[in-house]
Amino acid sequence: GWPAALYRLLSDLPRGFDVPILVVQHMSEGFIGGLARWLSTVAPGAVRIAQDGDVLAGGVILLAPDGSHLRVTADGTVRLDAGPPIGGHRPAATALFDSVAEAYGERAIGVVLTGMGRDGVDGLARLRATGAVTLAQDAASSAVFGMPGAAVEAGAVERVLALDDLGPTIAALTTAGPDRRPGDPR
Repeated sequence: GWPAALYRLLSDLPRGFDVPILVVQHMSEGFIGGLARWLSTVAPGAVRIAQDGDVLAGGVILLAPDGSHLRVTADGTVRLDAGPPIGGHRPAATALFDSVAEAYGERAIGVVLTGMGRDGVDGLARLRATGAVTLAQDAASSAVFGMPGAAVEAGAVERVLALDDLGPTIAALTTAGPDRRPGDPR
């Protein structure tokens, strides 16, 4: 999603949020460091640019670096690769979602925020097929409903929410346990 939407989502998560967060943000080369510094002013934990071999940790937000796909393994290790672009993107959200689907399946949450194009749609669909929770920002709160709209149209999204509702929903899902689903009144 766009940086402002990501900023808002992270600012809505509670302090001490103890779940790893992985982010793919399409940006011009050279700007990801500035984004990390800006997001760290509101994020509930440390914000860093991912490095190959990083280990996922609660409260740490890792951003995909320029020119590399961000992937994870089942043992919680970050793997960066400079393989071919996916749908014209490197980093690509689909690469991240595919690896999360394989490594964590139903224990994961995938989110698509406002943005142009279709990046993430196929990976989010695979993530949803594993039983993971998949969320998308709604049209009314999106600057551009391209990516979320494409994900909704493809059936990859379990629940569409306003930007203001995404952070609280994610926080509730992560504190309620793995059997909690969006909209579940428990």
